[in-house]
Amino acid sequence: MKKIFVLSLITLFIVSAFAYAGDACIYGTVVWSDGSKSDGTSTISTSWNSKKAFPKNGKYRLCLGSNPKTTITVYVNGMKYTDLYVDGDKELNIVIR
Repeated sequence: MKKIFVLSLITLFIVSAFAYAGDACIYGTVVWSDGSKSDGTSTISTSWNSKKAFPKNGKYRLCLGSNPKTTITVYVNGMKYTDLYVDGDKELNIVIR
């Protein structure tokens, strides 16, 4: 029984490592300048691909489909917000002005 548990943990670790290496996500909070949470009325996108995130209850997660290991541009509602170096998951909290 102990061997099965250890083998399961090792397998989970290996699978997690491959998932991390293959896909990076940008995530965080999105609030308006008055502090209110964005809830489906804004769009987060990047220069990396055409994927988009629509924050719910002030939180978003945008997985890029690969790990860029480079600087990409993050757009909020179609306008440049910032440049961000992405190598793995990256937190970016956004304030919409």
